[in-house]
Amino acid sequence: MFKIFRKNHTTANIELKDNNEMSALKLAASKTAEEFNVDEQNIQSSIFASAAQDDNFIEDRAVFMFVTSDKKSRAHTMTLTFKDPVAWGNDRTPIDYLIVGMFPSNASQSDVDLLTDKITKALHEKADQLDDIKFNGSELNKLNQSFTD
Repeated sequence: MFKIFRKNHTTANIELKDNNEMSALKLAASKTAEEFNVDEQNIQSSIFASAAQDDNFIEDRAVFMFVTSDKKSRAHTMTLTFKDPVAWGNDRTPIDYLIVGMFPSNASQSDVDLLTDKITKALHEKADQLDDIKFNGSELNKLNQSFTD
């Protein structure tokens, strides 16, 4: 029997030089482009557009945004965690989990909604463990993989 290993699309315990939303968004764009081998400028534009829409806060500590690419045939996720929470949005909600959904260009709003619901459910079920998971690369990877399993 062979086990197929999936790439870990996670980065734990990030310390931002400028601990603010703009720095987090720029890092998310850079990491997403690197992890999924897509154009960084297109991803940055897409992430900023997603951030400009209603913020999708989950468990009062995570934010989910999505991007699209014609290079992808199915949804993927990438999860970043921050050592120090980032003040997010007009309400300055402290965010320590940033999750980016990467969708094929032909994905529908229904596809995005289904993944958003799956992520919300997973974070809700693990709410009491999120403080520990955010510093544990292996557990963070398992959590991230559960979003698209």
